[in-house]
Amino acid sequence: MKKSQNHYKALILFISIFIITGCSDPIIEPVNLPGQIYVAGSYTTGGYEYGAYWVANSSGTYERVDLDDAGVIHDIKVKDGVVYAVGETTWATQDPAIWIDGVKTELYAPNNDESWGGATAFALAFNDDDIYISGNYVSEKASFGGVSSACYWIVNTANPEGKLHPLESGVSSDAYGIGILNGQPISVGWYQNEHKIIPAKWVGNKRTNLDGSRDGEAMDIVIDGNNYYISGWTGKRNETHDYPSVWKNNQNSRRTLKEGTLRRSEVSSNDREAGATAITVKNGKIYATGYTYFDYSVTSASFWTIDYSGNNPSNEITEFNGGEMKDIVISENGDIITVGDGEVWINGISGQAVEVDVSAYTNAVTISE
Repeated sequence: MKKSQNHYKALILFISIFIITGCSDPIIEPVNLPGQIYVAGSYTTGGYEYGAYWVANSSGTYERVDLDDAGVIHDIKVKDGVVYAVGETTWATQDPAIWIDGVKTELYAPNNDESWGGATAFALAFNDDDIYISGNYVSEKASFGGVSSACYWIVNTANPEGKLHPLESGVSSDAYGIGILNGQPISVGWYQNEHKIIPAKWVGNKRTNLDGSRDGEAMDIVIDGNNYYISGWTGKRNETHDYPSVWKNNQNSRRTLKEGTLRRSEVSSNDREAGATAITVKNGKIYATGYTYFDYSVTSASFWTIDYSGNNPSNEITEFNGGEMKDIVISENGDIITVGDGEVWINGISGQAVEVDVSAYTNAVTISE
């Protein structure tokens, strides 16, 4: 770990872009945001990928914190001043792991370190002193490599390497997100059924299909009181149109969100892929972020504000220049912070790269207040 988060106590300056009337060039001006913002992901150098997280310094640029033996970081949280990150170790073994203030612990799973394996940890949530981590493990050896199956771990004092809870075994699947409702973990992701990719949730270890007739993936979950909301994408087999989708509580059919605006007349309205990769809630308001691909070549980043007060959710989309947004967090003063494609965006503007000289991939964002 190159630097401690204690090195970053200055008030963070972020960037807001506005256009002066009559001028075509944007003017960069700092805006104060409350709290410390952490961004996690990976970067490439020398032909290899390394996991890390970044913290903005007082000048508004980002300081990278390299993590021991990390290949990619998928999620990051800060609790009581301690930084928790989960992902996978470097390409040589690709085992699931958690880093607590930079100290790596590989999560227990059968077939870790096997050359034909490969597993990861995607998301984390807290329940008192227990840390819940969703991901996949190598459940069995197949003719070509291993079968990665959905699971979650509970990490605590009694189980520092995590107690493994398989959600599937011998079935290709992932648990991308996890939340805790009344002490019960809810994991979300997908599993393969014959030639279909089925979006699913697991309450405890019990699986429920979210859209049995459609392909799709559940990407993220957020808990709000006694309610929970899931984001992802759904489509129909043999079609090229995927929809950004959300579910609430026990809904087993999707509610679709608005898609990005077609910007090229030659692109068919049915030839697009869209998804809501992350979802969050702040002061009772629900937000999601994601992307729309047009003709597999043009990408529109976006975030949505979602109103679930009626029987069907209403939503508004905010599109902005960028690629595929991966995560979203809302600051205390209401600023919408999204990350993706190596950049940080605030309110859909001001994309700022976390790296200058190397390629980076930003997967997760959190605020320590």
